[in-house]
Amino acid sequence: MNQMIPLFVVTPLAAAFLIMIIGRFVREFNKYCAASTLLFLSVISFSLLIQSAGNIYVYKVGGWEAINKIPIGIYMVIDGFSILVVCIINLLGLFSAIYSMSYIKRYTAENYFYALFCLMIAGMNGVVLSGDLFNIFVFLEISVISAYSLVAFGVEKNELEASFKYQVLGSIASFFILFGIGFIYWKTKTLNIADIKAAYGINHTSSFYLFAQLLILCGFGLKAAIIPFHAWLPDAHSSAPSPISAMLSGVLIKAVGIYVIIRLFFNMFIISESISILIITLGTLSMVIGVFLAIGQWDIKGCLHTTA
Repeated sequence: MNQMIPLFVVTPLAAAFLIMIIGRFVREFNKYCAASTLLFLSVISFSLLIQSAGNIYVYKVGGWEAINKIPIGIYMVIDGFSILVVCIINLLGLFSAIYSMSYIKRYTAENYFYALFCLMIAGMNGVVLSGDLFNIFVFLEISVISAYSLVAFGVEKNELEASFKYQVLGSIASFFILFGIGFIYWKTKTLNIADIKAAYGINHTSSFYLFAQLLILCGFGLKAAIIPFHAWLPDAHSSAPSPISAMLSGVLIKAVGIYVIIRLFFNMFIISESISILIITLGTLSMVIGVFLAIGQWDIKGCLHTTA
């Protein structure tokens, strides 16, 4: 079963490559390639969900084994939580790809649209399945850079302005995340999530440890548009093409934001009472304030994405 894990990343990456090459010569290839890829990923994700039954499966990229119990390779991990999120990503991606077949006719450069769409899917799948912080960051950047381009796909003033705002705040978030990962690596000398938890041990109450947690929370909080890091959300998501808008609010901010916060704070960090209260407070404020901010929106898409 674990041999199927890399397919969630390799397949959409290959689809993006083929769309850019074959799509130049074969009309409509881009649409059917993207939809077929998402259908294939949806089928295998739900089959793995049924078969896994709560078990944990690990794929070691390149076959690298741990040396003296120290993981030196890249690990991709499936458990009950991650496979459920992967199912949601690929199923919603399939619906969006099918809807875009007629919707995208209003735009030119369809090959670019579907190639970026597949790259965004590959990035989100990679974030969810990665077992180490470095590859979470790499796949995070693949998904959000694709999202920046897709938000601006209409190349009109509103789309370009929204994309620029999204890129600036997204870059700040990436800085926080990379800075936090650097602090963690400096202290633990490892980037594997399971190994980091073991390396921290009893030092989970130190100020260094809490500072790393705050950096990670700020970075992924910006990616998830948690209040007060929400300024880019209504413009970016409402300016994007409708299939991309569905992906952004439906799974992107959840996969590269909320999911990672849950995964790291409950699997890597030993979450303290103060951090728990902070996360609950931010979540509550996001739900309540988001509804009140939606009242001031005149664009229905902006209203919906303010409360997403």
